[in-house]
Amino acid sequence: MNKNLRITNLDFIRGVALLGILVMNVISFGLPISAYYNHSSYGVENTLDWIVVIISSIFFDSKMMGLFSMLFGAGMVLFYDRAKEKTTWPLLLSFWRNFLLLCFGLIHITIWDGDILTVYGICAMFIIATRMVKIKNIKSLIFITSFFLVSSTYITNYFDSLYDENGNLSSEYLWIEVANKGSDVSLGKFWFPDTDAFSNVIGLWLVSEGFIRAFTLMVFGMLLYRLGILNGTKEKSFYTKLMFYGFGIGLPLSIYSIYILITGEYSPGLFLPSRIVNTLSIIPMVTGYVGLLTILNKQIKSQIAERLRACGRMAFTNYIVQTLFGTLVFTYIFDLGELTRSQLILFVLIVWIFQYFWSKVILDKWKFGPLEWFWRKLTYFFI
Repeated sequence: MNKNLRITNLDFIRGVALLGILVMNVISFGLPISAYYNHSSYGVENTLDWIVVIISSIFFDSKMMGLFSMLFGAGMVLFYDRAKEKTTWPLLLSFWRNFLLLCFGLIHITIWDGDILTVYGICAMFIIATRMVKIKNIKSLIFITSFFLVSSTYITNYFDSLYDENGNLSSEYLWIEVANKGSDVSLGKFWFPDTDAFSNVIGLWLVSEGFIRAFTLMVFGMLLYRLGILNGTKEKSFYTKLMFYGFGIGLPLSIYSIYILITGEYSPGLFLPSRIVNTLSIIPMVTGYVGLLTILNKQIKSQIAERLRACGRMAFTNYIVQTLFGTLVFTYIFDLGELTRSQLILFVLIVWIFQYFWSKVILDKWKFGPLEWFWRKLTYFFI
């Protein structure tokens, strides 16, 4: 296996995913949280805004984070395999590395509550503690991925059964009364623009679904790595088929998830059903992106590819910088909800251009990005 090509392909895909997640994260920076799920609640004033909603929902919502999660899982296996050459305790070193990531995430979440590093750190430590990172059996990885994907949709469907068509809790189970005591009974700020309250039950769904989805995609990334797909060394025809089959299954599901919301005029009762369909679209869409981006990594101009790979190599630093830019701009320059979705895309483009150019400038001078260097130093502190 060509190690350099493998790393190059991972970096390229990670670079695209890193830039892509800002399309969704900017909603959390610039608009109230209901805008993330109920697109009609904020930031849509004209046709262009709705075009942004549709494109971002189909191609970016959960798909870029899915790519990122998938690559994180593959990176865990890659790190573990290489750690075996450096220490007799590769599992312990891997656990320590992801404990550090959890610590970074806990710091990051004090700046922005949309942090994903905390989730990654916890899921990764669980995968390592249960020795799943050592699994090489393809059937086992397929089973685990399938089991947790089904579990995720089942859990969302169960929570959907607890709410009525107006987005209010309609069930009277004892555990719901206990869990929801002292909180609102509705979907709250996750759907309705005029409230900050929400039921503890929907909060529980949000946390559980987020962890299970991230875990599922990580294991899926481990599967693709073990299959040798992510190294980019297979024939172009293989990645072409991967792209067509992935998008062929994923795009109709992704389109349908936004279609039922728009045609249903964003009825609260459609919130969780639309998330089920969107969740089912993630793995095939991620698979399609892997095929497409692997082909692009080989075929686009080297100057463009190198800069996108640099973005990927500095993904940790760039992710935090996106948060810093977002919180500063939408705290001190613009008020929350002041800009429309099409105007927010201008912010995204500015950050993209900045990170597209600055990543390579830094890596031409230093081997690692600043946070990557710091994380690496702490990881190998005891070795």
